[in-house]
Amino acid sequence: MNNNKKLFLIDAYPLIYQSYYAYKHHPLFTSKGLNTSPIINFTYFLMNTLNNEKPSYMATIFDTSQGPSFRKKEYEKYKAHRNKTPEAIFEAIPYIIKILKTFQISFFYATNGYEADDFIGTIAKKAEDKGYVIYIITLDKDFFQLITENIKVYIPPFKGNPKKILGIEEIQKKYGVNHPKQVIDLWSMMGDPSDNIPGLPGVGKINAIKFIQKYGSIEKLLNSTHDLNGKIQKNIEKNKNLGLLSKKLITIVTNIPFFSFHEEKFYVKKPNWHSIKKIFCELEFIKLLKKAHEYYKFKTKE
Repeated sequence: MNNNKKLFLIDAYPLIYQSYYAYKHHPLFTSKGLNTSPIINFTYFLMNTLNNEKPSYMATIFDTSQGPSFRKKEYEKYKAHRNKTPEAIFEAIPYIIKILKTFQISFFYATNGYEADDFIGTIAKKAEDKGYVIYIITLDKDFFQLITENIKVYIPPFKGNPKKILGIEEIQKKYGVNHPKQVIDLWSMMGDPSDNIPGLPGVGKINAIKFIQKYGSIEKLLNSTHDLNGKIQKNIEKNKNLGLLSKKLITIVTNIPFFSFHEEKFYVKKPNWHSIKKIFCELEFIKLLKKAHEYYKFKTKE
């Protein structure tokens, strides 16, 4: 595999959350009492990617809690139903950062009212413009809207399921759209409960797919309500602004003005084996240490 122009972007928090909840009923602790449940699967995903894909360019992007996002300012109920972040996840982040540092993998925090999705979207588009093929490692369907010929969504293996790499054809087949970008309009119509995005009341998945295939966008649907009748016509006409707001909330920003793509910042250098051993032994990741050593030997030969 020629990785010279392949960039892997890790959407950190969905993987960390999945790791935590996978062990919620039987959490993992070190002999000193540290809850490693939020760390272990993230580290496994990382090691699996490093060993199997051997990326030359990679970065991990984190959300932060430094002030509300611009979406929250636009719509107060955005993500309002989500539970408070478990303390174990907060405690895990410094260890995950240490692991990334030992493997010489860059990481970024979302800032200035933008979310991790927006930073990933901006990096992906800027890298695509420079000829890269980008793989977004995530469990979040929101990234489907970014898929192009050169931007893929990489769903890592979990619980015996193999990895999945989703491209244009997979999204067309899954949602009945002509292009992945149309999932923005699809979700704007039907809403997205995971982020508490309202959509157009009364427009479920079946109608949304029908509308997207007929009109192509939510704007064209809203300008064609004279074609409709009955309750659904009234609901859509009454809630046009809600549909347009939903689209704004769902759309990932791909042009953060203050962020520039400098490829040297994403280059994966030779890891620090002494630091790897130290942090893995502290976390008691004995099996994963073997995987880490395989990768270290590979990087040493480069």
